[in-house]
Amino acid sequence: MRFWGDVAIRSSIRRVALGAVLLLGWPAAAFGATNPSLVSVATTLNAGGAAMTTAVSCPAIGACAAGGFYTDAANQQQAFIVYQTNGAWGTPQEVATAYNLGGNASVSSINCPAVNSCVAAGFYTDASTQHQAFVVEETNGTWGATQSVANTLNVGGDAVATSVSCAAAGSCVVGGRYKDASQTQHAFLAEEVGGTWRNAIEVAGGLDAGGGGLVTSVSCPGVGTCVVAGQYAPRAHQIEAFIMNELNGLWSKPQEVAGSLNVGFDGTIDEVACFSNGGCAAGGSFETTAHSAQPFVIDESAGRWGTPIALTSHLHASTSAEITALSCDGVGSCTAAGDYSTSSGASLSFVASESASSWGPELPVAPVVRSPAGTYAAVTGSAVQSIACPAFGRCEIGGQVATGTGGDQAFVAVQQPGGWGIAESIAPGQNVGHDATVLALSCSAVSECVAGGRYTDGQTHFQAFVSSGFVSVPLPLHVSALRGSVPATGSAMLVMIGSGFTTNPIIRISEPGASAQLVSSTPTRLVIRFRASVHLPGHHVLTIVEPGQPPARVIYVQQ
Repeated sequence: MRFWGDVAIRSSIRRVALGAVLLLGWPAAAFGATNPSLVSVATTLNAGGAAMTTAVSCPAIGACAAGGFYTDAANQQQAFIVYQTNGAWGTPQEVATAYNLGGNASVSSINCPAVNSCVAAGFYTDASTQHQAFVVEETNGTWGATQSVANTLNVGGDAVATSVSCAAAGSCVVGGRYKDASQTQHAFLAEEVGGTWRNAIEVAGGLDAGGGGLVTSVSCPGVGTCVVAGQYAPRAHQIEAFIMNELNGLWSKPQEVAGSLNVGFDGTIDEVACFSNGGCAAGGSFETTAHSAQPFVIDESAGRWGTPIALTSHLHASTSAEITALSCDGVGSCTAAGDYSTSSGASLSFVASESASSWGPELPVAPVVRSPAGTYAAVTGSAVQSIACPAFGRCEIGGQVATGTGGDQAFVAVQQPGGWGIAESIAPGQNVGHDATVLALSCSAVSECVAGGRYTDGQTHFQAFVSSGFVSVPLPLHVSALRGSVPATGSAMLVMIGSGFTTNPIIRISEPGASAQLVSSTPTRLVIRFRASVHLPGHHVLTIVEPGQPPARVIYVQQ
């Protein structure tokens, strides 16, 4: 986790650990390359050379709000927000300026229930260098005054608003953390009712005897109906995950989750997402007896939370894993994304989808990154920071990838019916310092998503950006191995291992008297029946053709 000043931003940057991934013969030619749009925001303000977009929310196409921080000429960190209207990004606006006398502020979360109606949450540092949580609200297109939340609880002077969610204008919930007089950390939430923010209350106080409370995520599917999730410490050196529900304006007691899995005593929920009242999901991590972090999900149905589900069965090379992002497009229809560490030390990314309340297998994602020029490179490390799912089977993930030679790049990968596309690099031309990442992602509609993050310019300054215009990029057609023996005459089954295969590829053989018939195909495995009526010893070419891709040519030898 990277710290800015003394406070960790909620969308903390998960640095990529480099490792080896075998990848053979990716085509270098450009075929169907795309260039996502990129807008550098806060550049005119960022005299100190450290700016990031940490939060994005898009209530409609062409209408978004983004926020984060920049550093001014005095090297003071300031919070900013910027709005998109009719597809054009406006001038960034500094927030919490009058309060941020200690020079360390940031927006950590934004939620917009409607166009021109948003709430941003974060922290600032007062004149006594104490961190205070704040919210600032947009009404009818005008951003109002900064309001402190949790200040009556925050006697210890270290409060951060980490997540905000709004069911409608004037109906929001914000959560985070604060410290009491003994410098013990606890979780809090504050609720806006009818446009007025009520006093913050401690969350999970009866459970948090060890003082590690934190609200990590809030989701409000309806007015007076919300879920907050996070962690608490029942005793020193033990962290447990909790969920707390609001129904019709009344909050339930916090409920421990994943306790049966968390035998290593280090569990948390990183993300909660609600599609409707009583239809939510949450994801996070727990610790095994071997002190290995492992991912889990848990579903809410008809207002009741079920049994936590460990997602570990298909990450065979994993030594540890965690869910870092989650989004739901329907009740019992969610997608979780996260990172796992391999035995070789590489950090890679995975996704797991839920359909009809049944969670599918964990699948590696973004193994390859493509540049706007259309060249491909193997991903040696990756980290997912955000996910957004505007419709079933139509999600986008964003984060950071490493290629070993190109440094760390920001990426977005798009899901389409049939599977996930490869990672598409963002701002490679601007990222001269080779350190970029996507920190936030929001979709107003299918194929209408906006990512926010940062890149590093030629002076090694962090610059904040927003980007859009992502498309699903299929894995390039590639054959890495041919299994089976080609007969002199007669027939035999041949298996090709690779990537980018569709359900009906075209197979061509130039040799007279030879033919091939498709038997089966998956994205990574192609089975054909080869027939030869003429014996022509030597090397010959079998060609696989997919629409819009360079053909893959396979050399085979007829015995």
